[in-house]
Amino acid sequence: MRRFYDPQPFTAGQPATLGADASHHIARVLRMREGDPLVLFNGEGGEWQATLEQVHKSAVVARLEQFNADDRTPPQAVTLALPLIKGEKLDYAVQKATELGVTRIALVQTERAEVRLDGERADKKVRHLRQVAISACEQCGMNRVPELLPPVSLADWLAQCESALKLIAHPGEQPFQPEQVRAVDALALVTGPEGGFTDAELALATDAGFIPCALGERVLRAETAPVALLAAFWAWQLG
Repeated sequence: MRRFYDPQPFTAGQPATLGADASHHIARVLRMREGDPLVLFNGEGGEWQATLEQVHKSAVVARLEQFNADDRTPPQAVTLALPLIKGEKLDYAVQKATELGVTRIALVQTERAEVRLDGERADKKVRHLRQVAISACEQCGMNRVPELLPPVSLADWLAQCESALKLIAHPGEQPFQPEQVRAVDALALVTGPEGGFTDAELALATDAGFIPCALGERVLRAETAPVALLAAFWAWQLG
C-alpha cells in the first residue's frame, strides 16, 4: 500500500486535507482516485490507515481510519556525519542511511571535499536532502524522518558532538571491538570524503574522543562507507 508523509496532526475518523507535496504526488504523479486506500505518517511515530475521500489537482482529502503504533525505528540513536560529497552520491548516502534507521544526519565540510556550500546554496541542498530522506521513509516503512542538520565545519561538529560512543571511519592501530556498539544507547559516526581525512582532521577527532572504526583494511568509497558501517552496527546489535 502506498505510504505518504505529511507533517500534521491526525485524528481517527476525521478528514485531513493533505499538504501540497503529498497532494501533488497522489493526484498528479500517481493519479490515485477517491476510495483508494493509503497509509499516512507525520514523523511522530506510528502510521494511519486511510482512504482517499477527495482528489483534486489542488488538494487531496483523506479520512483517517486506524492507527498503527509500530515505530520501526531502531532502539539505538545514531547520528551520522556525512562529508559534502559530489552530486547523487550524497543523495545515495542519505537515502540508505535513512533506510538503515539513523536518527540524525549532519553535513560536515572537510578539507579534501570538492563541494563547498554556504548561504542559499546550503539551504537549498538541505531541503533537497530532506526530501530524499522523506521519500526513503515512505518507501522503506520508517515512520520517523531523520533530522537533517545544515553544513558546518568538521572541527565544529567534532567539538559539539556529545554521543556516548563516537566513531570515525578510519582504520586504527587497535581493531575495533563490536561489543562497544552493543554497550551504548546512542552513537555518532563520521565518514570521510573522496580524498579521505587529513592528518590534522584525524588528530582533531582523536582529541574529541573519536575511536577509529573500519571494516578491515580496504578503502571504501565515500558513499559506501556509511552504508556498510551502519549495516554492520545493526548486525552487531543483533549478534
